Amino acid sequence: MLRFKHNCLCTKEERTRGELTSSEFHKEELKLVLIIQHESFEGEDDKKLKGLAVFVDEDKILSVKTQIVNRRDKGDFRKPMLLPSNHEVVLKLIEHYHKKNLHCGLQILQNILREKFWILNGRKTIRKVVSKCVICKRFSSKRLEVDSGPLPENRVRDVAVFQITGVDGVLFLRSNQKAWVLHLTCAVYRAVHLELITSLSTEAFLMGFRRFIARRGRFSIIYCDNGTNFVGTANLLHGFDWNKIIKHGAVNAIDWKFNPSTAA
Repeated sequence: MLRFKHNCLCTKEERTRGELTSSEFHKEELKLVLIIQHESFEGEDDKKLKGLAVFVDEDKILSVKTQIVNRRDKGDFRKPMLLPSNHEVVLKLIEHYHKKNLHCGLQILQNILREKFWILNGRKTIRKVVSKCVICKRFSSKRLEVDSGPLPENRVRDVAVFQITGVDGVLFLRSNQKAWVLHLTCAVYRAVHLELITSLSTEAFLMGFRRFIARRGRFSIIYCDNGTNFVGTANLLHGFDWNKIIKHGAVNAIDWKFNPSTAA
Protein backbone atom coordinates (compact mmCIF):
# COMPACT_ATOMS: atom_id res chain seq x y z
CA MET A 1 0.00 0.00 0.00
CA LEU A 2 2.77 2.47 0.91
CA ARG A 3 4.77 1.54 -2.18
CA PHE A 4 1.71 2.11 -4.37
CA LYS A 5 1.21 5.52 -2.77
CA HIS A 6 4.89 6.35 -3.26
CA ASN A 7 4.88 5.27 -6.91
CA CYS A 8 1.78 7.35 -7.59
CA LEU A 9 3.32 10.53 -6.17
CA CYS A 10 6.81 10.27 -7.64
CA THR A 11 8.17 10.36 -11.18
CA LYS A 12 8.58 7.28 -13.32
CA GLU A 13 12.33 7.16 -12.69
CA GLU A 14 11.88 7.30 -8.89
CA ARG A 15 9.35 4.46 -8.66
CA THR A 16 10.24 1.44 -6.55
CA ARG A 17 10.12 -1.91 -8.34
CA GLY A 18 10.82 -5.53 -7.54
CA GLU A 19 9.86 -7.70 -4.59
CA LEU A 20 8.72 -6.18 -1.31
CA THR A 21 11.54 -5.84 1.21
CA SER A 22 11.51 -6.52 4.94
CA SER A 23 11.85 -2.81 5.68
CA GLU A 24 8.71 -2.12 3.64
CA PHE A 25 6.84 -4.82 5.57
CA HIS A 26 7.99 -3.24 8.83
CA LYS A 27 6.84 0.23 7.75
CA GLU A 28 3.46 -1.19 6.71
CA GLU A 29 3.12 -2.89 10.09
CA LEU A 30 3.90 0.32 11.98
CA LYS A 31 1.42 2.24 9.86
CA LEU A 32 -1.30 -0.32 10.48
CA VAL A 33 -0.65 -0.35 14.26
CA LEU A 34 -0.76 3.45 14.29
CA ILE A 35 -4.16 3.46 12.56
CA ILE A 36 -5.53 0.86 15.02
CA GLN A 37 -4.30 2.86 18.02
CA HIS A 38 -5.83 6.11 16.72
CA GLU A 39 -9.17 4.33 16.31
CA SER A 40 -9.08 2.66 19.75
CA PHE A 41 -7.24 4.95 22.20
CA GLU A 42 -7.37 8.64 23.06
CA GLY A 43 -3.67 8.76 23.84
CA GLU A 44 -1.31 7.52 26.53
CA ASP A 45 -3.63 8.94 29.23
CA ASP A 46 -6.60 6.82 28.13
CA LYS A 47 -8.57 5.33 31.04
CA LYS A 48 -8.32 1.87 29.46
CA LEU A 49 -4.54 2.00 29.87
CA LYS A 50 -4.60 2.54 33.62
CA GLY A 51 -2.00 0.41 35.36
CA LEU A 52 0.29 0.15 32.30
CA ALA A 53 3.51 2.09 31.76
CA VAL A 54 2.52 3.42 28.34
CA PHE A 55 4.66 5.86 26.38
CA VAL A 56 4.92 7.17 22.82
CA ASP A 57 8.05 5.99 21.00
CA GLU A 58 9.96 7.67 18.19
CA ASP A 59 7.50 6.33 15.59
CA LYS A 60 4.54 7.85 17.50
CA ILE A 61 3.44 4.32 18.46
CA LEU A 62 1.95 3.65 21.90
CA SER A 63 4.22 1.08 23.51
CA VAL A 64 4.44 -0.57 26.92
CA LYS A 65 7.55 -0.21 29.07
CA THR A 66 8.25 -3.65 30.55
CA GLN A 67 10.62 -4.76 33.31
CA ILE A 68 13.16 -5.96 30.73
CA VAL A 69 13.47 -2.59 29.01
CA ASN A 70 17.21 -2.49 29.79
CA ARG A 71 17.84 -5.93 28.33
CA ARG A 72 19.98 -6.19 25.20
CA ASP A 73 17.33 -7.50 22.86
CA LYS A 74 15.00 -6.45 20.06
CA GLY A 75 13.15 -3.21 20.66
CA ASP A 76 9.73 -4.78 20.01
CA PHE A 77 10.45 -7.42 22.63
CA ARG A 78 11.57 -4.91 25.27
CA LYS A 79 8.85 -2.36 24.42
CA PRO A 80 5.93 -4.17 22.73
CA MET A 81 3.39 -2.18 20.74
CA LEU A 82 0.02 -1.70 22.42
CA LEU A 83 -3.09 -3.13 20.76
CA PRO A 84 -6.76 -3.18 21.80
CA SER A 85 -8.63 -6.41 22.37
CA ASN A 86 -11.81 -5.74 20.41
CA HIS A 87 -10.48 -4.49 17.07
CA GLU A 88 -11.23 -6.61 14.02
CA VAL A 89 -7.70 -6.33 12.64
CA VAL A 90 -6.26 -7.48 15.98
CA LEU A 91 -8.47 -10.57 15.92
CA LYS A 92 -7.30 -11.31 12.37
CA LEU A 93 -3.70 -10.81 13.50
CA ILE A 94 -4.12 -13.38 16.29
CA GLU A 95 -5.73 -15.80 13.85
CA HIS A 96 -2.83 -15.32 11.42
CA TYR A 97 -0.21 -16.09 14.07
CA HIS A 98 -2.27 -19.08 15.25
CA LYS A 99 -2.29 -20.63 11.76
CA LYS A 100 1.30 -19.61 11.03
CA ASN A 101 2.51 -21.50 14.11
CA LEU A 102 0.66 -24.72 13.26
CA HIS A 103 -2.43 -24.09 15.43
CA CYS A 104 -0.41 -23.84 18.62
CA GLY A 105 -2.10 -23.67 21.99
CA LEU A 106 -3.15 -20.68 24.04
CA GLN A 107 0.03 -20.24 26.13
CA ILE A 108 2.44 -20.68 23.20
CA LEU A 109 0.48 -18.28 21.02
CA GLN A 110 0.40 -15.69 23.80
CA ASN A 111 4.19 -15.94 24.22
CA ILE A 112 4.75 -15.52 20.48
CA LEU A 113 2.51 -12.46 20.26
CA ARG A 114 4.05 -10.96 23.40
CA GLU A 115 7.42 -10.76 21.61
CA LYS A 116 6.04 -7.88 19.53
CA PHE A 117 2.60 -6.83 20.76
CA TRP A 118 0.91 -6.09 24.08
CA ILE A 119 -2.79 -6.92 23.63
CA LEU A 120 -5.17 -5.69 26.32
CA ASN A 121 -6.83 -8.68 28.02
CA GLY A 122 -4.54 -10.73 25.85
CA ARG A 123 -5.21 -14.17 27.25
CA LYS A 124 -8.98 -13.74 27.09
CA THR A 125 -8.82 -12.35 23.55
CA ILE A 126 -6.51 -15.10 22.30
CA ARG A 127 -8.73 -17.76 23.88
CA LYS A 128 -11.77 -16.31 22.08
CA VAL A 129 -10.00 -16.50 18.72
CA VAL A 130 -8.55 -19.99 19.24
CA SER A 131 -11.90 -21.36 20.43
CA LYS A 132 -13.42 -20.49 17.04
CA CYS A 133 -10.76 -22.37 15.05
CA VAL A 134 -12.53 -25.17 13.17
CA ILE A 135 -9.40 -27.30 12.79
CA CYS A 136 -8.58 -27.10 16.50
CA LYS A 137 -12.18 -27.95 17.38
CA ARG A 138 -12.04 -31.03 15.22
CA PHE A 139 -8.87 -32.37 16.83
CA SER A 140 -9.69 -31.39 20.42
CA SER A 141 -13.33 -32.48 20.43
CA LYS A 142 -14.28 -35.44 22.57
CA ARG A 143 -14.67 -38.65 20.62
CA LEU A 144 -18.05 -40.29 20.54
CA GLU A 145 -17.88 -43.39 22.69
CA VAL A 146 -20.41 -46.12 22.04
CA ASP A 147 -20.80 -49.00 24.45
CA SER A 148 -20.06 -52.25 22.69
CA GLY A 149 -22.98 -54.66 22.64
CA PRO A 150 -22.81 -58.09 24.27
CA LEU A 151 -21.36 -60.89 22.20
CA PRO A 152 -23.78 -63.57 20.97
CA GLU A 153 -24.01 -66.83 22.86
CA ASN A 154 -21.98 -68.75 20.29
CA ARG A 155 -19.04 -66.38 20.85
CA VAL A 156 -18.80 -66.90 24.62
CA ARG A 157 -19.69 -70.58 25.15
CA ASP A 158 -17.33 -73.02 26.83
CA VAL A 159 -16.45 -75.12 23.81
CA ALA A 160 -13.42 -76.72 22.24
CA VAL A 161 -11.33 -74.85 19.71
CA PHE A 162 -13.00 -74.70 16.26
CA GLN A 163 -16.22 -76.24 17.61
CA ILE A 164 -17.93 -73.05 16.44
CA THR A 165 -16.27 -71.89 13.24
CA GLY A 166 -16.67 -69.24 10.57
CA VAL A 167 -15.65 -69.88 6.98
CA ASP A 168 -14.56 -67.24 4.50
CA GLY A 169 -12.74 -66.94 1.24
CA VAL A 170 -11.95 -67.98 -1.31
CA LEU A 171 -8.54 -66.28 -1.23
CA PHE A 172 -6.67 -65.93 -4.52
CA LEU A 173 -2.89 -66.30 -4.69
CA ARG A 174 -1.05 -64.72 -7.61
CA SER A 175 1.82 -66.85 -8.87
CA ASN A 176 2.69 -68.97 -11.89
CA GLN A 177 -0.14 -71.32 -10.98
CA LYS A 178 -3.58 -70.66 -9.58
CA ALA A 179 -4.37 -71.65 -6.01
CA TRP A 180 -7.30 -71.18 -3.65
CA VAL A 181 -7.32 -71.01 0.14
CA LEU A 182 -10.21 -71.82 2.46
CA HIS A 183 -10.19 -69.50 5.48
CA LEU A 184 -11.70 -70.88 8.73
CA THR A 185 -11.78 -68.95 12.03
CA CYS A 186 -12.78 -70.08 15.52
CA ALA A 187 -15.65 -67.86 16.72
CA VAL A 188 -14.68 -68.11 20.41
CA TYR A 189 -10.87 -68.22 20.55
CA ARG A 190 -10.20 -66.49 17.18
CA ALA A 191 -7.84 -69.23 16.02
CA VAL A 192 -7.28 -69.29 12.25
CA HIS A 193 -6.97 -72.28 9.92
CA LEU A 194 -6.04 -72.01 6.23
CA GLU A 195 -6.78 -74.95 3.96
CA LEU A 196 -5.40 -75.16 0.43
CA ILE A 197 -7.94 -76.43 -2.13
CA THR A 198 -7.47 -77.37 -5.77
CA SER A 199 -10.35 -75.49 -7.40
CA LEU A 200 -13.60 -73.61 -6.82
CA SER A 201 -15.73 -76.71 -7.27
CA THR A 202 -18.10 -78.05 -4.61
CA GLU A 203 -16.11 -81.29 -4.39
CA ALA A 204 -12.83 -79.44 -3.75
CA PHE A 205 -14.54 -77.30 -1.13
CA LEU A 206 -15.89 -80.37 0.69
CA MET A 207 -12.50 -82.12 0.50
CA GLY A 208 -10.90 -79.14 2.19
CA PHE A 209 -13.68 -79.26 4.76
CA ARG A 210 -13.08 -82.94 5.47
CA ARG A 211 -9.31 -82.35 5.86
CA PHE A 212 -10.06 -79.60 8.34
CA ILE A 213 -12.36 -81.86 10.39
CA ALA A 214 -9.81 -84.69 10.30
CA ARG A 215 -7.15 -82.34 11.65
CA ARG A 216 -9.10 -80.13 14.09
CA GLY A 217 -12.08 -82.25 15.00
CA ARG A 218 -15.75 -81.91 14.11
CA PHE A 219 -17.40 -78.61 14.94
CA SER A 220 -21.04 -78.08 15.81
CA ILE A 221 -21.83 -74.69 14.20
CA ILE A 222 -20.35 -72.96 11.20
CA TYR A 223 -21.06 -69.44 9.99
CA CYS A 224 -20.57 -68.53 6.35
CA ASP A 225 -21.04 -65.51 4.11
CA ASN A 226 -23.42 -66.29 1.27
CA GLY A 227 -21.08 -64.69 -1.23
CA THR A 228 -23.19 -61.77 -2.38
CA ASN A 229 -20.99 -59.24 -0.59
CA PHE A 230 -17.92 -60.34 -2.56
CA VAL A 231 -18.09 -58.47 -5.84
CA GLY A 232 -15.20 -60.16 -7.57
CA THR A 233 -16.00 -63.76 -6.58
CA ALA A 234 -19.78 -63.59 -6.41
CA ASN A 235 -20.33 -65.48 -9.66
CA LEU A 236 -17.77 -68.16 -8.72
CA LEU A 237 -19.31 -68.76 -5.30
CA HIS A 238 -22.77 -69.01 -6.81
CA GLY A 239 -21.44 -72.02 -8.69
CA PHE A 240 -21.17 -74.01 -5.47
CA ASP A 241 -23.82 -76.63 -4.84
CA TRP A 242 -24.87 -75.27 -1.46
CA ASN A 243 -27.58 -77.90 -0.99
CA LYS A 244 -24.92 -80.60 -1.24
CA ILE A 245 -22.64 -78.71 1.18
CA ILE A 246 -25.44 -78.20 3.73
CA LYS A 247 -26.48 -81.87 3.36
CA HIS A 248 -22.90 -82.94 4.01
CA GLY A 249 -22.89 -80.83 7.16
CA ALA A 250 -26.23 -82.22 8.36
CA VAL A 251 -24.98 -85.78 8.05
CA ASN A 252 -22.08 -84.85 10.31
CA ALA A 253 -24.40 -83.04 12.80
CA ILE A 254 -23.08 -79.65 11.78
CA ASP A 255 -25.44 -76.67 11.94
CA TRP A 256 -24.72 -74.40 8.96
CA LYS A 257 -25.66 -70.71 9.37
CA PHE A 258 -25.48 -68.00 6.69
CA ASN A 259 -24.67 -64.42 7.57
CA PRO A 260 -26.71 -61.61 5.99
CA SER A 261 -25.22 -60.44 2.71
CA THR A 262 -24.52 -56.94 4.05
CA ALA A 263 -23.02 -58.01 7.41
CA ALA A 264 -19.47 -56.81 8.17
